[in-house]
Amino acid sequence: MRRWSDRDDRAPGPACPDASAPGNRLRPHHFHTTAIGFLLIAIVFAAVAGRSSVSPAQSTVSREYAIKAAFLYNFGQYVRWPANAFGDPGDPFVIAVLGPDPFGETLNVIASTKRLGGRNVVIQRIDALEPEPEARCHILFIPDGVATPRQLEAMGRFRGAPVLVVGETPGFTGRGGAIELYIRHNKVRFRIDRQAAGEHQLAISSRLLDLEKRWEEESSRD
Repeated sequence: MRRWSDRDDRAPGPACPDASAPGNRLRPHHFHTTAIGFLLIAIVFAAVAGRSSVSPAQSTVSREYAIKAAFLYNFGQYVRWPANAFGDPGDPFVIAVLGPDPFGETLNVIASTKRLGGRNVVIQRIDALEPEPEARCHILFIPDGVATPRQLEAMGRFRGAPVLVVGETPGFTGRGGAIELYIRHNKVRFRIDRQAAGEHQLAISSRLLDLEKRWEEESSRD
């Protein structure tokens, strides 16, 4: 895996808000983020709440998944894709979700308000895997609700392609995923499989790697 260093002072994602242990859902009164994470999530919640066509269930998407959506967006800023990941300079940056989408309108709002690398952001929902992987998908999120055999099938379909495969199922990185989102001490964190990222031709920012290392060191002191 290639590693690159950037000098951007922003944190690579929102700080990890607290989550209640049952169901791993975030407590509304324990919502901590960095400045960039707070602004992004505040924009998302305000925009979702302001859409008259959005149902109450959609407007109350859990803070856990608002944070995870913000992480997906920030991964797009702190991971580098090879040139062949984009067929044309005007191609969008595509974030795909396999199976049931736990984000509600959150990713749609991010796509309508943010850009990545000067590109528009497009959200895809993949219900069924086609013989050929979805064209120009750059981040693939696999929710915990997707059965393990289907997760493995998806990772096999995208093997070697310049796609950042992100999941939340325990042990996800051990089965071929590049990044696993998890909750520890009521906070959303991530771990990175450097080998898997390298096999997908991706270069991970030193900021992501340093943050992961810091969390590992904190865990070792527990």
